[in-house]
Amino acid sequence: MALPPFATAAELAAATQADIPEATADLALASASAIIRGWTRQDITRVSDDMVMLRVLNESELVLPQRPVVSVSQVRVNSLVLQDWVLSGERLLRTGGWRRLPGTTTYPDPGLVEVTYTHGWEEVPDDVRAVCLDLASMTVTNPTGLREVAIDDYRRVFASETLGSGTLSDAHRSMLTPYRRRFGTVGLR
Repeated sequence: MALPPFATAAELAAATQADIPEATADLALASASAIIRGWTRQDITRVSDDMVMLRVLNESELVLPQRPVVSVSQVRVNSLVLQDWVLSGERLLRTGGWRRLPGTTTYPDPGLVEVTYTHGWEEVPDDVRAVCLDLASMTVTNPTGLREVAIDDYRRVFASETLGSGTLSDAHRSMLTPYRRRFGTVGLR
């Protein structure tokens, strides 16, 4: 499933104060959004009924990989649908732990836990949109990565920050750090 970019072509045109062909703007925004998603390891935009398979690493909790968690619609172990879990933030908790299955007195390895849930922000956060527009602007204003252009007595010098478009700067990383997933249950896709 292709996720939408974090900004629109019209917003990119406004940010660069230039007319940008739609195909160019769409590609730059999609690329910038992919770079942000890759670094944060988060979808960020709202995804409904996403299914993820999680391996039990911590007996007492499962950490859902995408944030923020809006709701959980189903939790299954093998073919058994579990009802005895509680959602706490981005964690699924069970009183008896994740290795005890209902109706058993033993603690078999449940294998993988399948969770269907809705996650992400309904609207793209402003700081994420700003980083996306900044990355896309670098791509469309200096697509060939030139350091300097000179014709006769005209000279245009690009700042070093605009070179290597598609690269997150330290300032970008700082802005995106609150969205970055640092730890959690192992998700298998």
